[in-house]
Order: sequence, then structure tokens, then C-alpha cells
Amino acid sequence: MNKFTSRWVLLLAAVLVFWACQKEVSKEGTGLGGIAQGSLTDSSGSCKDAIVKGDYVIDQALTDSNYVIIKVNFTLQGKYKIYTDTLNGMWFIDSGFALTTGPATIKLKGYGKPILPNRADFVLTFNSSFCAFSVVATTTGGSSGGGTGTDYFPNTLNSNWTYEYLPKLGTLDTFRATVTSQTVLFDNKVFKQYDTNPLGEAYYFSKDNAGNYYALSTTDFDYLFIWDSIPSSFISYPFLKDNVAVGTTWESAEYGKVKFGTEVGVSKAVFTIMGKGITYSVLGTTYSDVISVKREIRFKPDGGSYRSLIEGTSYYAKGVGMVDQVIPAANQSVSLKKKQIF
Repeated sequence: MNKFTSRWVLLLAAVLVFWACQKEVSKEGTGLGGIAQGSLTDSSGSCKDAIVKGDYVIDQALTDSNYVIIKVNFTLQGKYKIYTDTLNGMWFIDSGFALTTGPATIKLKGYGKPILPNRADFVLTFNSSFCAFSVVATTTGGSSGGGTGTDYFPNTLNSNWTYEYLPKLGTLDTFRATVTSQTVLFDNKVFKQYDTNPLGEAYYFSKDNAGNYYALSTTDFDYLFIWDSIPSSFISYPFLKDNVAVGTTWESAEYGKVKFGTEVGVSKAVFTIMGKGITYSVLGTTYSDVISVKREIRFKPDGGSYRSLIEGTSYYAKGVGMVDQVIPAANQSVSLKKKQIF
């Protein structure tokens, strides 16, 4: 009888232990048999910096030295797969098991071989979160993430430009624009965020591999505003094209409703290439290989027709970015004082 009772006690203890383990597993997730959950972004929705390693040379297959280090926050244990799209003949991927929850560092291995000597903006996917990083392929190697030095509007991480308002904008004379690690995926384009201090405004710019540079913005000038109110969303449009001839004109999509004084209506920006390969001097510095672009802001009030409000000219130097933006009618310019390109 005592033996029988002891066996029942042992069996009951085993059942309780098994039940407790099951409860713990259900608390943490489905274990290694399930699908890991998590995000590439932090609690504020910001992407973490991706570190690109290795040289990327056209027609040379990627090796174990070609990889990207990323940050991910796992909220549920299980099997994961983190991958990119395929661009310029390359892609990056990693899969495995998340044994614990919380922040983790993941190494994505590169595959394929670069086809063209240009920059590819990869979109990174995990669950329903997306981030981005850039890889530059060259003919001889020596460059990985970021720009090539041939861009007219560089967007490598931490690159920054200090501009001066001439004349002062109220009490403000200078500000600095800095490329951050934040990105926005819009219209199948990866836009880098440029923070401005002390303006406190964020701007978003992108570039494709065909020489087109895009803004995700309002139909305003860069770092200057003319509208009294704007919609809650932005539009994407090319503000610079380094692949077209002088005299080429294009325009943004229609944007509205905007308010100008007491009028409400829609607007658009019209761009024209005025010069290419020119020399331009500003604040004591002379830049060569500059493209000048005229930007005309047009407005159509409700019940009316389009009219030109104001126009200005922006100057973009190769490997530097915007060096000047001159708006004669407003007697205003945004001129580059110094830069630091990474």
C-alpha cells in the first residue's frame, strides 16, 4: 500500500512538472517548432544602422567576406528568416532559430555577383517590418555601403552640410543637415532621412541607378517654405536629373490642398536643367562640375487656373550635393558653408 501511494505521488509530481513546462513554453511561444516574431525597428519605429562588410566588385562572386550585420528585436522564439530583395545581381539572407527574446545581432550572408558599378538600395524584410541599406559595387573594389563620390546629392550615413541663410531667416542664420539611419519606403524607393539642426525639420531624399534624384516632400523649395498650410502626406518627385540634356523640363505630380494666403488650391513644381558641367562659386569656394536646376512653384486656386508663384535656381556639385539655392524674387538664398561627406 505504501509502495502504491509512493508511485502515485511520483506520477503526480511528474504530471505537475510536465504541466509547468508546458505552461512556460506557452508563455514564451511555440518554441523551436514555431515561427519567430519580432521587428527590425525599435519601439519608436526607427531602423538601426546596418554595417556592410566586404568589397563588391563587378563580375566577382560574393564570398564569406561579403555580409551585412543588422539588429533585430525578437518578441517570440522560433525559426526566423531575414532577407533582402535581389538588386544588381546580389541578395542577402540569413535563417536560423531565435532561442531567446530581446535584441539580437544577425549576420546576413551575401550571394550572387554585382553586374554594374553602381549603388543598390536593398530593402530588408522580417515579418512585417522593413528597413534598408546600400551597397556600392565598383570596378576595382574598396567601397561598400553608401555613395560613390560621383553623386550630385550624396546620402551616406552621417554626411552633413552646414548652410547659411542669406539674409538671415528671422534670427536664424545657419543650420546643419545630416543624413541619419532612418529610412522611409515609399513608391518602391528607399528615402534617407536628413535631420536639420536647429530647424528641427526632417527631409527625405532618394536616388535611383539611372541618375534621378527624388524628394519625398511638399512642392516647396528645400529648407524654405511658401505654403501657409499643407496636406498631412507628402508626394515623391524628381528634383534633379544628371542624365538629361540642358533645357530638359519635367514637373511633379499635383499636390493639394495647399493654402496660400487666403486661397486654397493645388500646386506643382516644374523643373528645368539650366546648366551642366559648369563652374560655380559661393561663399568663397569654387565648385566644378555643377548642375543648375530652375524650380518654378505653380499654384491653382479652387475654381481658377495655374499661375506661377515664385521660382529659384539650385546648384548641385558632383560629390558634394547642393551648394546653393537662390530665389531672387524673395531675395533669399541657402548657401553651403562647409560639408563633411562620409
